[in-house]
Amino acid sequence: MISSFGAFLVTTLVSLRKSHAYARARLIRSAILVALVMIPLILALIFMDGMMRGITDKYITLQDGHVQLYAREVLHDNPEDFSQYDNRIIRGDFVVSGYGIIYSRDTTAEVRIKGVDPSYFSDVRTAQMSLTGNPVEKAERLVAITLSEALAKQLGVSIGDRVACMVVPDSSTSVVRPILAQVTSLYQSGYHELDTSLVFMNRSDALRFFPQEKNGYTELLVDPTAVDDLTEIIEEIQENQEKRIPYATWDSFNTTVYTNFITSRQVILLVFMMILLVAGVYVASIAQELVQDSMQAIALYKTLGARNRTLYWAFFITVMAVTLSGMIGGTTLGVLLALRLGTLLQWLSNTGLAGLQYYLLDFPVVVSVPDILLICTAMLIISSVTVHLSLRRIRKISPLQLLQQD
Repeated sequence: MISSFGAFLVTTLVSLRKSHAYARARLIRSAILVALVMIPLILALIFMDGMMRGITDKYITLQDGHVQLYAREVLHDNPEDFSQYDNRIIRGDFVVSGYGIIYSRDTTAEVRIKGVDPSYFSDVRTAQMSLTGNPVEKAERLVAITLSEALAKQLGVSIGDRVACMVVPDSSTSVVRPILAQVTSLYQSGYHELDTSLVFMNRSDALRFFPQEKNGYTELLVDPTAVDDLTEIIEEIQENQEKRIPYATWDSFNTTVYTNFITSRQVILLVFMMILLVAGVYVASIAQELVQDSMQAIALYKTLGARNRTLYWAFFITVMAVTLSGMIGGTTLGVLLALRLGTLLQWLSNTGLAGLQYYLLDFPVVVSVPDILLICTAMLIISSVTVHLSLRRIRKISPLQLLQQD
């Protein structure tokens, strides 16, 4: 615990009296620089978390679901009947899926074809996309498909146009199935990688090309707050069905994509730590400058009987108080700016810059308190270590230095 003399010294070091104008300006400048380090870190952290969470939500909601039950028959005609097993289940849609090549007059694209009913596009899914037209609703005898706006632009087609497809055969057959389809609607999820690879087809049409006994499954969506309880939810379904149904959860779909997300996050956090290490070196320089300017004062205090430990803690508390004030100010400003990030992202999305198409710019800004606390804690720990190393020179200051001239 700091002594009364130590408290007096801390008060002197952070004094706002006019006689200490230079010292005051120096500490304020130091706090501002610490804040300027924290602001972009907090913005980058919130942007990274929001984008990765947004991409994951779109893959889950539109392409894979939280759980896939590999029962090859329709378990319930009404997708919302699954809530009778567990109210955490939002819906369970029976779908079929496969792969194919879609092409127009000028170009082709490899796509994943997903056979669904029109009811598949419920409120929870339309919240993740914008739709134009009537998705997969048949107006003619042709196969009805829903393309993304990005894929339609790539193929040079629009609603009402016809496109050709080649269904990629599975291992049980070598027959290539040609399809003539009509574009009945367009969607846009906001994520280019998903938009250019996913095509929706009317389920009745898809069953003609993808065998139900091999390509059919039930796709479950659960409440986002229950993502960690998937095993429990699946057990309840199997208990009510009175049979064991093979299944897979969302983290096993698109393993490469999710692994890349985790790896990218770890790399980015490592970069953050390196930036914080540089910031910690700067904080150490604040301590060095403070000690350098107080050399004769420290010598005088030692002559009067002050202990190294008391002087150390006084300077340590002063420097860490400046660091903490700058960190709190920078974090607060970073969060406030992040809450306005949606406007900037919308503007960037509207610019149509080609380099931005591989990023998801349409995601809700969510402030992750644990992640922010992690960054702040790391900043405090690194700064504490560097300041400790800098303040060891207090022990080397001799009372004889009081006789030195400025």
